[in-house]
Amino acid sequence: MSEINKSRRVFLRAAAMGVVAVPFAKVALHTPMAHASLPQAADGHALDYVNNGADSSHARYQAGQKCDGCVFWAGEEADGWGKCRHPSFANVLVNAEGWCSVFVPRS
Repeated sequence: MSEINKSRRVFLRAAAMGVVAVPFAKVALHTPMAHASLPQAADGHALDYVNNGADSSHARYQAGQKCDGCVFWAGEEADGWGKCRHPSFANVLVNAEGWCSVFVPRS
């Protein structure tokens, strides 16, 4: 067998393994354990965030608005804290009862 054919087979085998691995990597990055080490956001973290929406004095806040009713809410991770899809909150967990100035209600 020539070196070209051998190299081609090695490349095709490696490429196939890479394609198979992509879905598994995606699942591994979206498990609760992947976010377990994220810190909890503190009041004032970004975008006028508060851990309890009722404490907000922002002009846009309306009673009853809270993170778990926002389109950016990605779901609870543990004990009322969850992931927010907004880029400003990518590295922290937010409180389900929290609120920030980019709140968009789910329709």
